[in-house]
Amino acid sequence: MDLLTMAVVDITTLVATCQALKSGPVGGGLALKRKLRDRLRRDIKRGTVAYIDVLARTRRGVVDAALLARCRVAAEQRMAHALVHQERLARMMATEAGSLDGLVAARQDLWRLAHMAIHLASGMTGLGEPGALSHGQPADVLARRLRRRIRKALIAYARAALRDSGRPGHLIFAAREAALAEIGPRAVADARRLAAIEAGARPLQTVPRQGVSKSLDDLNLDWRRSESAPP
Repeated sequence: MDLLTMAVVDITTLVATCQALKSGPVGGGLALKRKLRDRLRRDIKRGTVAYIDVLARTRRGVVDAALLARCRVAAEQRMAHALVHQERLARMMATEAGSLDGLVAARQDLWRLAHMAIHLASGMTGLGEPGALSHGQPADVLARRLRRRIRKALIAYARAALRDSGRPGHLIFAAREAALAEIGPRAVADARRLAAIEAGARPLQTVPRQGVSKSLDDLNLDWRRSESAPP
């Protein structure tokens, strides 16, 4: 398993654990009372956002062991109480019915968003300083805005998934809607402008074009189509 996939598995496992804490029976097999469940959920929410923030802010075009470790440390620092109950939470995830519902789809969605963030960093490393667009916006300005939008989309997706307690299909719908709202048309336009800069400066390089601009277009198309599909 590559390290980006490992990072996404970490995030989706946190989301699924938070959902299981919310939907599980009070005083169930682990005798986790409601007050403790709520406290652990707050911990895990903070940890999830901290993890994503470190991952999506990277300016390196790769998820290596050092970045993965920083993500995990950032999350652990925000969820001390959850770490105390780590073994009990693991048993809960293994025994409570439905605790992994929606995990596969959420993991794929988060991977797509995180993949764009990593490709953006990689593309800018290779692109260097290729010059500016005709209206004076250099590549690094566009990349900075895109990085911020993708980071916000990742966090919005996770927060919506953490908050929603409905059916797995509704959870995915709400999370995608939140992420798309953060991306907005501005990010799509910025990605296309950045791709145009790359095409002019480095014709043989296709990282922002394929990994960011095309991926963002495909994501918009797929997720908006799922919004209009019948339940």
